[in-house]
Amino acid sequence: MEIIKDIEGYLNNNKKHNIFFDLYSFSNENISGYISYFDLKNKSLLTVGSSCDQAINAFLEGCEDITICDVCPLTKYYYYLKLAAILSLKREELLKFLCETNYNIENNPYLFNKETFNKIKTTLMSLDYDSYYLWDYLISMYNKYELERLFRRDINVKDSIINCNNYLKSENNYKKLKKIINNITVNFINGNVINEEYNRTFDNIWLSNVAHYLKGEEVIKLFFNNEKALNEEGKMLLCYFWNNITNIKDVRIEEFQYIESEKIIIPGISVYEDDSILLCSKSKKL
Repeated sequence: MEIIKDIEGYLNNNKKHNIFFDLYSFSNENISGYISYFDLKNKSLLTVGSSCDQAINAFLEGCEDITICDVCPLTKYYYYLKLAAILSLKREELLKFLCETNYNIENNPYLFNKETFNKIKTTLMSLDYDSYYLWDYLISMYNKYELERLFRRDINVKDSIINCNNYLKSENNYKKLKKIINNITVNFINGNVINEEYNRTFDNIWLSNVAHYLKGEEVIKLFFNNEKALNEEGKMLLCYFWNNITNIKDVRIEEFQYIESEKIIIPGISVYEDDSILLCSKSKKL
């Protein structure tokens, strides 16, 4: 697989680090805090990927038409790894296998553990053989310290990971997810949401915090490019803000002020801070 050469170059420091190449083991935004603002049951969703938690949480809300668009070339492969892990492992096993969290990477023998991978590899092989081939190779050839370099650890507290994701909040939710997740097909686009040309429209669009990494004019481009793909009466999460940034200029993206949107305060990842999202609707006059 060509992607193995890219990953090995990255892991062996032969290629320059690219922030968009990183995966997130679990979401670093409070999806549970904003998901209720969107009508997902029997609706469609376009979302960024990386952790794939946006899509997985949407499954529980009855969303079965999901497209993940992400510049990270590993997103699809990680989705199937996480899917196989959810189907094969208990909730606590999943957390240990995919994230160091409170366990600490030094003291967590389960992180990318071969024995745990053996529990899920048959399921992974049946879901997507390329993903099985990739992870079987990586977990066989690299240790957990090396594989961790594929991930950003912006969130490292177990309780926060659970609170951000409805599918992890209770055993009932996790069991419900196990029953429905294998019946849902996700479409993947390895592309850039700033200028990707979609061949369809969507009821909901989630852009996470992509705008944080953009220059001013690119924010406008991000909005209008995705607004074209939004169905009438659809809703778009234009940007996620940590720690409830009250002044858009605080993130040096003044162009947000020219986009008609609603700022919604949501519970933050930290119990001491609130976060917020900018919510746009195509039905509004822009």
